[in-house]
Amino acid sequence: METVAFLDLDDTLFQSKSKCLTQEALRAVAFLGDGSAHSFMTPKQQTLWRLLYSSMRVIPTTARDWAAYRRVRLPFRDWVILDYGGIVLDPQGTPDPAWLEEMREAMRIAVEELRLLLDVALGFASVRNLSVRIRIIEDFGIPFYLVAKYRDGRVADLDGLQREIVEPWLARRGDGYRLHRNGNNLAALPATLGKEHAVRHLIRRLRTEHEEVLTFGMGDSLIDGAFMAECDYALTPHGSQLFWQAFPFLPPALSGDHQY
Repeated sequence: METVAFLDLDDTLFQSKSKCLTQEALRAVAFLGDGSAHSFMTPKQQTLWRLLYSSMRVIPTTARDWAAYRRVRLPFRDWVILDYGGIVLDPQGTPDPAWLEEMREAMRIAVEELRLLLDVALGFASVRNLSVRIRIIEDFGIPFYLVAKYRDGRVADLDGLQREIVEPWLARRGDGYRLHRNGNNLAALPATLGKEHAVRHLIRRLRTEHEEVLTFGMGDSLIDGAFMAECDYALTPHGSQLFWQAFPFLPPALSGDHQY
């Protein structure tokens, strides 16, 4: 039986040093553009990685774009899902042409509204003097989604942008767009973009190549739940956003330490 793990990266397999409860025996695995270490695996995460890598196919399933993904120094060797599912790379690192064209058409329809949101958000940030960075993420020549991050520790600035601009904008568009917020990451995504769509696409492909396929979905954010639901089994880190959604009845005092 073919066994496959669709694996979210940031805050599932590794995270920034400030999120690591233990500072012992950390392994730097993801880097910034200037080469400085940015994300680390704890000993438990290193053990998880070795277990997955030695026993099944591992398909990164990440919001990272191609440039950010290439700064992850782990020996992935299979398919890759990038940009919240917007890009699917084959094991040789070449975009799946059919998927690329499907996404190009889907995003062509969505991009004008995303640019309108960008203009409104930038204007609001300027008037309110918010310390935020707002941009549309493009990869392989295709614009995919809007992302905003706070700077200088000013999380309230991002909260205000979300509450006063992004959420009302999304509400006026019904099911056409969705919001992802987890820490310093606020994203507005067209409904046609999603890790779950790309995971479904690859699972169909795998099932044409193998008689039986067993799939695992692993992620930490609420938005990851949709792609994990495409799989036979789902796994989320203890203490993650998705964990607390699944187990809201657990008092924090009884929940134990976060896995990091």
